[in-house]
Amino acid sequence: MRAEDTRESGETTDSMHRRALLAALGSSLLGAAGCLSDDGSGGPAATATPTDPSPTRTTHERTRTTDRQTGTTRETPSTGTPTGDAYVVPGAKRILGPAGADVRNATGEAATVTVAVAYEGDRFYERTFDVGAGAEAASETIVASHATYDVVVETGDGRRTTYEWSIPENWHWPRLTVLVAEDGSVRAGCAWPSEQSVAVENADGSARDLTLTLSGDDGTVVETTETVPAGEGSVAFDVPIGDEYDLRVEATDGADTASYAACYCRTTRATVEIREGVPHIDTVLPVCE
Repeated sequence: MRAEDTRESGETTDSMHRRALLAALGSSLLGAAGCLSDDGSGGPAATATPTDPSPTRTTHERTRTTDRQTGTTRETPSTGTPTGDAYVVPGAKRILGPAGADVRNATGEAATVTVAVAYEGDRFYERTFDVGAGAEAASETIVASHATYDVVVETGDGRRTTYEWSIPENWHWPRLTVLVAEDGSVRAGCAWPSEQSVAVENADGSARDLTLTLSGDDGTVVETTETVPAGEGSVAFDVPIGDEYDLRVEATDGADTASYAACYCRTTRATVEIREGVPHIDTVLPVCE
């Protein structure tokens, strides 16, 4: 594991440009169809293929190594274009692990979910999944390069969400997660919903009220207030879908804000120190390598 410096928050011109691309992509989403079949293992197996071909398809060889103690398998970085339909961005570094999508339907009814992925306006992937109630489906490998992709997800009954899928160069096991939540909302991100926590060191001699707020592009997603005693403690909170967020912590006499990533194999570790009623956030971002 190694740590990555926390990024600065704030929207850039590139980010606003990608939002415009998302809007254009979403207007022409539903063009592919697929189905699921029972593979005999107790869960559904996806059997559809993308409608749009990848611009480059050249086979290559990879060397896999397995750690006998942990049972984990790693692949060496690719030196050629991955086999199949994985999208390659010219000049970008290759992803060490596969990057595909997992689709989960947490509702009590079957759902049809279409996932489309684009790079700089080029929609190179579109696939429809028929996912049973409480079931999951997995795609083939979608992308092979570190880059930022635009994702649009739409259900058969018209519910839709968009997502900016950013895969930095030191993140080698990314995953696109698509969720039809229990309440019927549609979400896309970089990890499933999870419970996270922030360690708190209250250096003051008395208890303090601490308000923690997690916000994204659509505003506040989590807000919780707890009274933390003097000494060490923690504040837990639920993350509705993996994403890059802004974390704000407010105490009696001040507040502090930092970037917070809650992704698969890339989740921020945050510690809050309270001194004289003012919180100070310290973050470290471990990544798999």
